[in-house]
Amino acid sequence: MQTRPKRATTGPIRSATPADYALCDNPPVGLYERVEGDLVEARKRRDELALSTLGLLKSEVVKATKEPGASHEIDDHLVARVLRKEVKRREEAAQAYAGAGRSESADREGREAEILRAYLPAGLSAEQLEAAVREVIEDVKPSGPGGFGAVMKEATRRLAGRAEGGEIAGVARRLLAES
Repeated sequence: MQTRPKRATTGPIRSATPADYALCDNPPVGLYERVEGDLVEARKRRDELALSTLGLLKSEVVKATKEPGASHEIDDHLVARVLRKEVKRREEAAQAYAGAGRSESADREGREAEILRAYLPAGLSAEQLEAAVREVIEDVKPSGPGGFGAVMKEATRRLAGRAEGGEIAGVARRLLAES
């Protein structure tokens, strides 16, 4: 039986870059495998917050594979989609708790969101998002009232996982109003 080498770091691992892959002989590990590995590490560290957060994430990913129409395979796109949903859920809960004066619960939800956010791929900066949407507008050449929908459809497809729909829509509206 092979044993895994221990990691030198504690907590969630940062996203690897292509340069990191060039330095090692191992192929890149998928997002789900990273979550499973960090779940084991959290169990060893007896980190209750990370353990419960990652355990819930793992069960939500498995649940997402069983939804009607979903593929029954776990890939990075599925895990990233569930991650974004869970981060958003934690942020909204933290705001609701803070609004109700429950600062301890709001703090816990915020820490859970930070743990989950460590697994998300880096988002686009405002300049990168604007450049990408501008490129989509040039490619689609929208005209009339349906132009915004066509731009959003293509921009959402191209920027999936790297930008939120609301951010894309805001930039698209502003750029379409300018032209």
